[in-house]
Amino acid sequence: MTRWMVAVTMVIALVALAGRDETRPIAAAILALAGAASMAWFAAALRRRARRRTLDRLRAMTPAAFERTVAAWFARDGWLVEHRGRSGDHGIDVLAFRGRETVAVQCKRYAGAASVTPAQLRELYGAAVAAGATGALMVTTGRVSRAAAAWAENLPGTPAQLDVIAGDQLEAIAAGRRRIAAGDDRAC
Repeated sequence: MTRWMVAVTMVIALVALAGRDETRPIAAAILALAGAASMAWFAAALRRRARRRTLDRLRAMTPAAFERTVAAWFARDGWLVEHRGRSGDHGIDVLAFRGRETVAVQCKRYAGAASVTPAQLRELYGAAVAAGATGALMVTTGRVSRAAAAWAENLPGTPAQLDVIAGDQLEAIAAGRRRIAAGDDRAC
């Protein structure tokens, strides 16, 4: 609908531009505004497409590759990283260290419709506390269930802070426009 309105406005402005001399400045201004609106719409469409491609690429990875990618994001942002993802990792795929902060990370590479559950958040939180971490972070290509989000919101923040980064937030992190963890730009 918006594209059609911009196109019609541009046609009307072009007709007016070819008309009388006193209407030409107004027509030129309308044409410039319509062109700017078209360019803004096109740029937004390109950003949406790039975001979708990035998320699809992350979802196509193996779980181990996704864990390594998340660990690389931490390292890029100045954290010392220990990749622990394997059988018997006790719910922590990555431990990230910076100063006095230690973040226990669980990575869940899911399809779009799959959701993180409250039980998965409880497991991560318990593992983080047992490991002495100051924070726990669930990173998922999927979604967070309403029940899981409600459970996370009711935590007191001590002994560890729990955050969740879900699918639609990963594009900015992957592109380096947003930091991944604690103290920088927390999510949830």
